[in-house]
Amino acid sequence: MKVLDEEVSMGKRPLVAIAIILLVIAACSPERSALNNGPLLVQEVTLAPTTPAPTRVLSATPSPIVLEVSTVELGTPITTSTVRANFVLVTPTLPPSKTPTHTPTITPTATLTPTSRPTQAVTNNGVVYITAAPIGGQPAGVVPIPTALGLPPAQVCSTPWFFTMLQPVSCAMNPPLASAGSFLQFQNGAMLWIEKQDAIYVFYDSVNSPRWQVFNDKFVEGMADIDPAFNNPPPFTWQPRRGFGLLWRNETGLRDRLGWAVTEAEIPFTPQVQLGSDGMIFISDMRGGVYSLTPDSSDWKRYS
Repeated sequence: MKVLDEEVSMGKRPLVAIAIILLVIAACSPERSALNNGPLLVQEVTLAPTTPAPTRVLSATPSPIVLEVSTVELGTPITTSTVRANFVLVTPTLPPSKTPTHTPTITPTATLTPTSRPTQAVTNNGVVYITAAPIGGQPAGVVPIPTALGLPPAQVCSTPWFFTMLQPVSCAMNPPLASAGSFLQFQNGAMLWIEKQDAIYVFYDSVNSPRWQVFNDKFVEGMADIDPAFNNPPPFTWQPRRGFGLLWRNETGLRDRLGWAVTEAEIPFTPQVQLGSDGMIFISDMRGGVYSLTPDSSDWKRYS
């Protein structure tokens, strides 16, 4: 153990010697001496004299802003109130009221009394009308009377009509003429022959004018009944014969409107003819009906 302690003691001696050397060096350093002697003056600086700054003093809390707000009279007085606020209050103003306007007064105008005009009673098919003369440049008008004034007395005709299914407004000009005749139906109309008148009446189905026509019968016994040039009728139709055929072939416009005959031969019967005082023509047909023809060829009707 003694030997060991001596070895340890021998090892510490160099270390102690080194420490002593370092301390000596540090003590001899001029910086350390200065530090030990207090602060060193590097340079003297002279400051210019200045006025000392005032010390800030907190002011008292400002009083709130007081705004006087006046109210607007809205019909009843309202007590003025004081509003304390830290903002500006804008009070809206009401628009000015509109000045009432006076309602215009309408002055009634005088009622014009129509000037009396001469009138005349007119009878049409049993209805009485009043015709008024023109006034003030206005055309005359026909004004029906709203109340019945009674029908005119029945017209007395000396010659009776040969039919009873209708009552013409005129009287017959002559007794009925009974004659031999014949009838032929076409695709778009018909033909009727009256022997005693030597006339052929043509009725068209189309509404084009004329609606009917009458022609003289120019057929003479001994003429050919048909023309071979027209032997090309459509199926179930035929070329008309004798007086009907002669008229049909000679009148192109008539042929185009009527078309072809729908029966091979005409049908004979005994028609009756009467003429009215207003120009109307009445002819009986083969089925017991009556044809009425207007005098201007504008229309025809069949009554049965």
